[in-house]
Amino acid sequence: KLVTDISMGCAELVITSNKLPPAEHIDGTVAFLSARWGGAAYFHWMFDVMTRFDLLQRSGLMDSIDKFVVNAWDSPYQQETLNTLGIPEDKLLESRCSFHITADKLIVPSIFYDGAGAVSKWKCEYLKRAFLNEQTARNTDDYERIYISREQASYRRIVNEEEVVDYLQKFGFRSVKLETMSVAEQAACLAAAKVVVAPHGAGLTNLVFCTPGTKVIELFSPIYVPSCYWMISNLCDLEHYYLIGELFDDGLTENALHKNILLNLNELEKLMIFAGVLHG
Repeated sequence: KLVTDISMGCAELVITSNKLPPAEHIDGTVAFLSARWGGAAYFHWMFDVMTRFDLLQRSGLMDSIDKFVVNAWDSPYQQETLNTLGIPEDKLLESRCSFHITADKLIVPSIFYDGAGAVSKWKCEYLKRAFLNEQTARNTDDYERIYISREQASYRRIVNEEEVVDYLQKFGFRSVKLETMSVAEQAACLAAAKVVVAPHGAGLTNLVFCTPGTKVIELFSPIYVPSCYWMISNLCDLEHYYLIGELFDDGLTENALHKNILLNLNELEKLMIFAGVLHG
């Protein structure tokens, strides 16, 4: 049976393919939690995969599950979040490679996607409840004003980031590289922040951990302005502002959505004054 609303790809192509591997039978009850892009992107892992555990818990079915299928669990953040939820390794299966199974009983939590896409209030509340350790968050006084760097990213970087960081440091900002932190440390960092400046990227997934009233300034390329972090900000009672930079085409990046950004410091200063971060 084809169930399109939980398909990870083009379900019609999958079901008509003559190249599916033979099905492997899994004894017992299997929960299928994989989601499109759930194995490659922190945002989708948190909002599309992790939140399905909440549905299982609320349904009362969690204790009856013998195996959990996720996209993958080899990255540190995947391992940490699964461990935090108490999911043992011997109950995990990966769906990323030629995965074709049958089971005695299959449970597939289905998340309804409306105009808000992957973001909704119950998801934000669940992620904060599951992964923000209040004890850890108490030791982060020096993270009140942060700039989230994409220096280690392979695309959509701020090309004059050194200049931007030097400028922001004059006003008490600290540059952070979230990919060097554990999920618990990222959550604590964002929970302590009162002002967050960041180029659009996966690190802003952690806005779910912010305290209501936190000011967020998101930096965009002029040709890629998605609304997901604006929606998270609204759902979490944050103040969201944005600045569109200049497209920097070095001729090396073919994907237009991945091109780097050149930021105008005068425009950033005007926006920070408007947002009440600086006094004019």
